[in-house]
Amino acid sequence: MPSETQELDEILGVRAARRMRGQRRAEAAAIFREAAEGRLLPTSDQLLRGCPFLGGDMASDIRAFVAETPRGALDQEALDSLRRVDAATRGADSNEASVDAAILDALGACSFTDASDPDGTLRLRCVIYAAFLGDIDAMHAVAAEAALMAYMQEWHREGDGTDLVWQALAWCALSAVQMGPFRKPPHPVSEMASTRDRIDAFADEFRTQVFRLAREVG
Repeated sequence: MPSETQELDEILGVRAARRMRGQRRAEAAAIFREAAEGRLLPTSDQLLRGCPFLGGDMASDIRAFVAETPRGALDQEALDSLRRVDAATRGADSNEASVDAAILDALGACSFTDASDPDGTLRLRCVIYAAFLGDIDAMHAVAAEAALMAYMQEWHREGDGTDLVWQALAWCALSAVQMGPFRKPPHPVSEMASTRDRIDAFADEFRTQVFRLAREVG
């Protein structure tokens, strides 16, 4: 039987953990807000957690990403890859669909060696962009990366460690929609134009249903 001291330590530990989680959630909310307002370029990890692009615009995010990527360790092929992707976002005289197609083509032509991209940051960023533009293989890769991040994360240090889980499931669901599923998705979700909106809708539904079930069986 635990002593009073042990019980007190456990209560204080739970309270401290709750305070830390609250702080982390507040920090994440601030990051999301700053990114949406165009004051912060989110990291790839933050994008995988559902953070919006810089100013809510992928083209602006790409240009900022290219501008902020250190050039020192990049070989010529990597530099050319970034230059082409940046240039594709500047199709001011074209319609949105043709600009998106040009960006997707430029992303597909990207080549980064291990020397230029030792931790895979550049490649991951490009895959995330391609997923938002509807590339099914990229969606699968993003779903897998988010799931692996969720598995590897330090759960006790997260504000809400389940965010990555819902994002991973949402990308899996959206890739099924893109391929033509055996069962059609809910009508409102299938009609949403924005990939971000569709991902958020799937993720929110997963979160809501799982938490509802947990309350029912708890």
